[in-house]
Amino acid sequence: MMDISIEELAKKTGNIYESVAVMFRRARQITDEQKMQIEMEMDVPPPAENRENEDFDEVEIDREALMREHKKYPKPTRVAIDEMMNDKISFEYVRPNEGEQEEKEKEEEK
Repeated sequence: MMDISIEELAKKTGNIYESVAVMFRRARQITDEQKMQIEMEMDVPPPAENRENEDFDEVEIDREALMREHKKYPKPTRVAIDEMMNDKISFEYVRPNEGEQEEKEKEEEK
């Protein structure tokens, strides 16, 4: 893990609070992507097995818990920080007034 100073983060956007806000939004996106991936993996049916001669039929196995234990995902905040420091995050400001003005102009044209 590399050491990151507040000044380095502030240089990325010009303001430390904006940098934190951008990294927070990216970490949230990563978390949502990981949740979707886990849900997709949970929907996959387990392979059919031939257990005719086994005495383990009464034992319940929590397959989802086993999958989660074996598959480790990177921490979203760490990924977001690395992406910010390596300039892999792009962001832009959307001002609410500008978006509303564009919508009003489109409606007036109709």
